[in-house]
Amino acid sequence: MKSAFADKQACRYISQLIHDCCGIQIHHSKEALIKSRLGKRIRHHGLTSLPAYCDFLRNQDDGQELTRVVDALTTHFTGFLREQDHFQFMIEHALPSSPKPPDGQFHVWSAASSSGEEAYTSAFYLAEHSEANPGCDWRVCASDVSAKVLDKARLGVYTQDRLRSLPRPWVRKYFQKGIGRWEGYFRVKRIIADHITFRQINLLADYTHPQPFQVIFLCNVLMYLHPATREQLVNRVCRFLAPKGHLLIGHSEDLNGLDVPLYSLRPSIYQHIER
Repeated sequence: MKSAFADKQACRYISQLIHDCCGIQIHHSKEALIKSRLGKRIRHHGLTSLPAYCDFLRNQDDGQELTRVVDALTTHFTGFLREQDHFQFMIEHALPSSPKPPDGQFHVWSAASSSGEEAYTSAFYLAEHSEANPGCDWRVCASDVSAKVLDKARLGVYTQDRLRSLPRPWVRKYFQKGIGRWEGYFRVKRIIADHITFRQINLLADYTHPQPFQVIFLCNVLMYLHPATREQLVNRVCRFLAPKGHLLIGHSEDLNGLDVPLYSLRPSIYQHIER
């Protein structure tokens, strides 16, 4: 019984740690999930239990192990062309209606980019548009709280099955096919990657950007947060939304009841209003 109690207390500690760090709610009752996700870290340090690992975390002051806890416990499900209507809205409505920014560039922020598929999909759409409309310059910022998935995004290498949702002409045009030991892998070409910057950002911590964004993707993040935390996070993100810029969230999410400087254009698509 003592061991079981200690495990429950450890799960509560981990749950609170993740919430305090990045606002994500992982209920302490999900003991099996927490143990399985952190098992590799526990073994890495030669420990034999979750309570022992919690003691180890309490004595760490450099934040590196906490980063690995976040990497292990945050969900990073994504894919190319996920919620495709968002990208079409960006090209067909947001881009032509946005006031021309001072630097002449159309800026997009994929604020929870995971392994990069959302950011790269945005870039493919923008590249296609700029090809048909010479003079349209654009940049994409891809960020995530997890350093591990951000490294994958920055590398831009994907297996063939990950590209199945993309049009075949785009795969040929924007990916380099691997050979030899890289057979079956595809890497995003420089003509796309050079337009993207990658940054590790905790959306509830202190951060800044050198310019506002005309479009911000904040998809499938809010569902994991308490309403008060959602409001705080959205208001932080909106500091970097250009006047009349657009915030796009997941189709299963909404901002109902939140005091934020946005109004709804359609489900999951909002426009910035200056207060």
